[in-house]
Amino acid sequence: MERLHPLDRCPKCHFEKMAAWSELTEDERIVAERLPASADFTPEERKKHRFCTRCWFETWESQTESA
Repeated sequence: MERLHPLDRCPKCHFEKMAAWSELTEDERIVAERLPASADFTPEERKKHRFCTRCWFETWESQTESA
C-alpha cells in the first residue's frame, strides 16, 4: 500500500489528494477562481497553491511552513 505525503491529504476534510492548479479541470479552475483567496493573491501566485476538489480548501506555501 502506497503512503501519501501529509501535504497530499486535505487538512480540512481529509480527502486523499490535494490538487495543484495544473491538475484541475477547466470547470474546477472556474470554481477555484471564485474562492476567497482570489482577492489576496495574483493569478500567478494562485497557480502555486493546492486545492481540495471535495471541500475547496486551499493551501499555499506560507501556510504549510507555519504549521
